[in-house]
Amino acid sequence: MNRLVYERFGSRNGLVRFLGYWFLSQLGAYRRFPPSIPEANQRVVFVCSGNICRSPLAEVYARSLGREAKSCGLDCTDGHPADPRARAFAHKRGLNLDDHQTVNVRNFEFQDTDLIVLMEPTHITSFQNKVGKDYPLALAGSYCKRPTPYIHDPFNCSSEFFANCESKIMEAVRKICD
Repeated sequence: MNRLVYERFGSRNGLVRFLGYWFLSQLGAYRRFPPSIPEANQRVVFVCSGNICRSPLAEVYARSLGREAKSCGLDCTDGHPADPRARAFAHKRGLNLDDHQTVNVRNFEFQDTDLIVLMEPTHITSFQNKVGKDYPLALAGSYCKRPTPYIHDPFNCSSEFFANCESKIMEAVRKICD
């Protein structure tokens, strides 16, 4: 049972958060953040916590699909590389994260027309508090075949969950770039 939890949800805490956010989504808590498809010329900015696992992969994959994309993190310092597992995951799929450098959301240059795609519901309030400007927001997991408001941070998780999470990010990006 523990193995299933760690492979599918990253941790027990990830499972609890997933269930809590799923329940809130069923009650309509995230209706204000629909999975809108960006306009052809609209840049997509992917935001996660550390800008080393989820958002850099989303950025580089979206670019490979012809979309203008960037990424940044809510709780990081500038100038760090992508996580080695994220780089390896991307490399196996023909993507390159070797030149990625983290950017904190406070140092990021947003454009008025950006669509902001966040990885988890807690990022909504954090983003709004740190950026202070009203941008269209969406939750990455809402673009998946089985929509979910929460994509758990894979940073301290098992290799199986890391691959599962990054695959989910790629699934969401494919839908965004349709």
